[in-house]
Amino acid sequence: MPEESAAKTFRVALEGLGREIDAEEGVSFLDAARSAGLVIDSECGSRGTCGQCRVRFIQAAPRPSPDDELLLASREVADGWRLACQATITANCRILIPERTPRVHRQEIRVLTEAAGAATGTPAKPLGSAGFGAAIDIGTTTVVCYLMDLERSLQIGVASFANPQRAFGPDVISRIVHAHRGPRELKELQRRLVSALDGAVASLCSERDIGVESLTRMTVVGNMTMMHLVCAVDPWPLGVAPYEPVFTEVPELRGVELGFRRLADCRVHVLPGVGGHLGSDVAAGVAALGLPQKEGVSLFLDLGTNGEIMLCSGGTTVGATSAAGPAFEGVHIHSGMAAFPGAVERVTEKDGALQLKTIEGRPPAGLCGSGLIDAVALLLRRGFLLPSGRLLCRDQVSSDVPAGLRGRLLDGEDGRRFLLYENGAGDDVVLTQKDIREVQLAKAPLRAGIDVLLKETGLREEAIQEVLVAGAFGSSIQPESLLALGAVPASVLGRVHAVGNTAGLGAKLCLTYPEHLAAAREMARSMRHVDLAQREDFREAFTEHMPFPEPR
Repeated sequence: MPEESAAKTFRVALEGLGREIDAEEGVSFLDAARSAGLVIDSECGSRGTCGQCRVRFIQAAPRPSPDDELLLASREVADGWRLACQATITANCRILIPERTPRVHRQEIRVLTEAAGAATGTPAKPLGSAGFGAAIDIGTTTVVCYLMDLERSLQIGVASFANPQRAFGPDVISRIVHAHRGPRELKELQRRLVSALDGAVASLCSERDIGVESLTRMTVVGNMTMMHLVCAVDPWPLGVAPYEPVFTEVPELRGVELGFRRLADCRVHVLPGVGGHLGSDVAAGVAALGLPQKEGVSLFLDLGTNGEIMLCSGGTTVGATSAAGPAFEGVHIHSGMAAFPGAVERVTEKDGALQLKTIEGRPPAGLCGSGLIDAVALLLRRGFLLPSGRLLCRDQVSSDVPAGLRGRLLDGEDGRRFLLYENGAGDDVVLTQKDIREVQLAKAPLRAGIDVLLKETGLREEAIQEVLVAGAFGSSIQPESLLALGAVPASVLGRVHAVGNTAGLGAKLCLTYPEHLAAAREMARSMRHVDLAQREDFREAFTEHMPFPEPR
């Protein structure tokens, strides 16, 4: 039989980046770019439905796909614009990637590494082993690595970075879809993550003149999808009903079994998860706070890319997940971005003038989650926004509102918007009517999930004595803004506290204290997972909480 001819390889010149990459014939440009280490935004798992991966072919543009013609204007298609996930490379070509995509992701994302004072319980007896260990917190957006002295139970170094799997989508669903495409894609997701972990921990050791061979133990926490991907297990069951994981517990492994090279002989404990999308980050974090042993009722929220809700009362813990996270991290928002320098993280008003606080004080480039929530709360308070979520036009706003604020309400061909920052050199930072709907779709399931857990435990919302909000978003948001949106019950006013990175704290304590490792395992086994998707009362509460509360 004649041998199959090898696939042709074409050269792709990337305009503005001064770089060329190879692409096999018939491979989408998005896949070719990702293989070359480039990050291009895509929120739909390469299904051609989000329109985020637009690129412009300056030379040798392929024929437009039906998705190109559906999502792009006809003049754009004629000018060479294509969706990177649908455009297959058929010849040597030149491609322009819009500036905002690579620039944003080349910057260093801000990562919350430590827990707040409320989360610093001290166990009685450390492990006492000689040598060093690493505690790893794998988030969908960010990753934190802690270097620990095991004998002294002391943190001696920390490194953080954006999860390299973001190249395959910003949320767990896009990565679940990508991993399910085949063994190669699944292994690539694991390889990128483990390689980054391997390098980060080795660098921490090198900075402190510690040989990597001295690092003997590692604990890993993450949401359930991250747990599957670090173990190279297809997480597809988490993406389809009934949304249950392939596993919740992992036996002790050696680093080489996960693809570690420098840490090949390290013993790795991927800590146990609960069920559904409740992973080991939640179990370890709740155990670290000691919530099951506390008197009274505590509500624990982790508002990262996924919304995780736990209610602890009298030694009983129930938990659930909701699709609250994406908008809260700037995903699906017109001017949304993650916590990169320049992201607006605080929106306030003083003497009728808008005030914006950005990460690192850079010029405003977009909205991260806390800035988004502040902005919506401001519009509600000033009467620009009805409880239904409808954004009013300028003439409908009370004349008592300062003209400078009213003048920020704009109407255009693409709908109504509120101007936060006018950027003469690029895209303005705006809040659109669609963004407000996305916020409603994020806060309603969170609030509905709280209702369902209260019902499960037979408690009233007035019984909640404290609301502990974990994660970077929880540490930067103003509790008043969260209450203004109706994301949490009005009765918890004054009881909302940020507790920082409790997942990282849990990973460190489980690495160095045997009783904490046992507590995290018990927490994972005993926490009752409530599947909100199967609950009619959740759907009813979701509808009830879509509107915003009347402004106070």
